[in-house]
Amino acid sequence: MTLLDLALFVAAGLVGGAVNSLAGGAKLFVFPLLLATGLPPIMANATGTVALWPAQLPAIWMHRRGLAGRLRAVLWRMAPAVVGTLCGAGLLIISSEAVFLAVIPFVLVGAVTTIALGNRTAIVMARLIPPRRRGAATGALMFGAGVYGGFFGAGMGFLLIAVITLAGVSSIREANAEKNITATAINTTAVVPFLASGLVHLPAAAGVLVGGLAGGYIGGHLARLLPDAPMRLVVAGLGLVLTIAFLFGR
Repeated sequence: MTLLDLALFVAAGLVGGAVNSLAGGAKLFVFPLLLATGLPPIMANATGTVALWPAQLPAIWMHRRGLAGRLRAVLWRMAPAVVGTLCGAGLLIISSEAVFLAVIPFVLVGAVTTIALGNRTAIVMARLIPPRRRGAATGALMFGAGVYGGFFGAGMGFLLIAVITLAGVSSIREANAEKNITATAINTTAVVPFLASGLVHLPAAAGVLVGGLAGGYIGGHLARLLPDAPMRLVVAGLGLVLTIAFLFGR
């Protein structure tokens, strides 16, 4: 690994960390940037998941009060997501590069759409699922979110907020707190099999991690100055450009 490679890894983390603080969807940027450094697609995906995992931890601490008094309910609700994550991570590990490359365009388009919708994903989901079926649907949707998180994960936070809101958590503060701890559980569950599988490029993961911490700090300050909705659309637009470049650059 050359110094240029290391600089590219740090730059990928810097961009991903800043984007994550501004609008979410760091993986949507880190994944193609890691591909650009020459990593194979599945390795780039697994490496990005491991590298971005620590970024969730400060959010749990910041929103810990939103979990007060209901941690048991949160843990029960996230259990299907953890099971789903093992399935999603397992699917990624056993996938061939050909299968992954056939599936990932649809995943990227879905991620861009979710980021563009933002918290309106919850409104769309509520319209599609009638009230009498929402209780039963929550577990299945949490499982699906876990599968997606283990397999790829970009934009997963918006999906989790939609499911948590559908489950009856009306306070955005409480929904955000639950989203953070659930996303951390999903990413932590995925990290273990990824590291054990040998798919993670450790120097790349370390570089992205360092860049991500710096990018998150910068993005956090910018987020206080810039409006959320326009920034989310900008991020979704840039993500769409990267998706198109990925589709036609193979």
